[in-house]
Amino acid sequence: MSKKNNTQEVVQEYFLDYELFDTTEIIKITAFYKLIVDINKGKSFKKEDIINKYNEYRSIINNKSLEKKYDSEFEKLYNCSIYKTMQNILK
Repeated sequence: MSKKNNTQEVVQEYFLDYELFDTTEIIKITAFYKLIVDINKGKSFKKEDIINKYNEYRSIINNKSLEKKYDSEFEKLYNCSIYKTMQNILK
């Protein structure tokens, strides 16, 4: 994630293989990433909505090894895991 001075907007960088996804899918993936970050910051959301977004994310990625790769990169960048976050929600 890169930041500019305090008066400018924060720009988030994601580690996607952009050539694998169309624009709509990239928008949905990045929205899901933001949701996971917000959950880990303590914001609350409806469990049903989170699960629906997670299922949508998984159907777009549609590859276990890619999911693991993205989760690992996500955890390095944001200090939270998609997998661990969803495991806690699905309990």
